[in-house]
Amino acid sequence: MRRFIRMVYGVAYLSSRWVLRQPSWLLQSMLSMVGFAILLYAWGGLEGLRNIVLAWVIAALWSAGLNIVGQEVGWHRVILLHDMFVAGPLKPLHYLIGLFLVSLIFPCIELLILLPIALLLNALWDLLLAIVLGLPVLLSGITLGLTIVMRIEKPINVSAITNPIAWLLIILPPVYYPAWILPHQIRPIALLIPTSAAAEIVRQLVGMGASINILYPMTILFAWILIGTIMASKTIKWGLV
Repeated sequence: MRRFIRMVYGVAYLSSRWVLRQPSWLLQSMLSMVGFAILLYAWGGLEGLRNIVLAWVIAALWSAGLNIVGQEVGWHRVILLHDMFVAGPLKPLHYLIGLFLVSLIFPCIELLILLPIALLLNALWDLLLAIVLGLPVLLSGITLGLTIVMRIEKPINVSAITNPIAWLLIILPPVYYPAWILPHQIRPIALLIPTSAAAEIVRQLVGMGASINILYPMTILFAWILIGTIMASKTIKWGLV
């Protein structure tokens, strides 16, 4: 067990050096959240502000899985750090867990702002459910990010792919806004995305309205995890990249 922890820690340590070199990224993320909170409050008052508690957690975990992990693996391939990991005693599980821990840096920092908002709104239960439902979204993002980065020829350009995908699947689907404002015919299509499916589940569980039978978004979320895991397992060949 000590050897396992040491290997995971090694991957996480080497992959997290950007925190000391570019801490402004964390500040940028926190300021973006403050801006969104002000915008949603101006748009919908306290109910709009309550939306950001669940929406931002899901959005942050999705972006962390797809964008941060994808770019980190891509950078490892560029500087040949991935080759060093493969040549050493590391196993894919050590590597993935280390990257998973690093991907949580942004969401954990952002929780420092979300927690007081949740306390102010008496929405700690909303926050907890968003974190729980955000974990499968994070897993979906990781599997999709790995599938993308391991298939492109020049991984240095991975951010040009993962950034737009992460952003579009947060802004366009009903994540920051409820799906019940959409026409009935569009709702099943809008909830095909893991981010919107998770947001819909949380909204229904905390009593913020329902747009469709809860079994539908639950099935969608499970399908994303299953398909993503299969695709990533076929893409990742330890030592053959």
